[in-house]
Amino acid sequence: MENVFSKRKRKSATINNEIKPEIKDLAKDYLGKISKLSSAQKISLIFKNISNKKPDVSLSTDQILNRVLYRMKFGKYIKDTDKFLKNKKKGFKWPKKWKKIFNLSRKKKNQILVWFLNIKGEIEMPKLYPIYSSNMVIIQNRPYEVHPRSFWRMGKYTCQIIKGIDRRPVSNLDYDEIRKRGDATDSDEFLIKAAMQAFVGGIKKKPIDKKIIVIIAIVVVAAIVFFMS
Repeated sequence: MENVFSKRKRKSATINNEIKPEIKDLAKDYLGKISKLSSAQKISLIFKNISNKKPDVSLSTDQILNRVLYRMKFGKYIKDTDKFLKNKKKGFKWPKKWKKIFNLSRKKKNQILVWFLNIKGEIEMPKLYPIYSSNMVIIQNRPYEVHPRSFWRMGKYTCQIIKGIDRRPVSNLDYDEIRKRGDATDSDEFLIKAAMQAFVGGIKKKPIDKKIIVIIAIVVVAAIVFFMS
């Protein structure tokens, strides 16, 4: 088999007195092009090929690399989940009893719709509860806080989600606290840790040099483009 990286020039073939153009070495041409790119440009190209979209110009090279690693780790699962959800039938219908309660929640001014998560790990049937002092409801003889910024939209209805073990309702108001403890889903630290597991197999090892990761990613993308060509 002829080496596609060989420097030997191919001569144009003549068949039936017709000159046929020489076949270009696509792999060599492509590698020649990417060799002229900077590391930042190569990382952006990798991101574009993996995610099918251009990276945000406001992102740093390190942030783009984090997203590349994230796609390499979870990309397959994201696509499989999207495909799974598309194949599922749409149009879930609420039970009639629930719909009556939902409709009442839009008419009652001093009552709110509550989804209660009890201590037994059960989600109780949604109920209407009266509000006291403009910021409190009583559920199972216990007071719980109602916060105007903790309401969740459920189509045309609004509700509060309350856990039996927490006085405060479920909301996004504790976002800063979640980020501090490193559990935020958009945390760069989480992306790095999760992506690194793809390389180290979940085993604790010495930190991997970023240059090595960049080289591996470039080789992967170059190989994909070559074989697709």
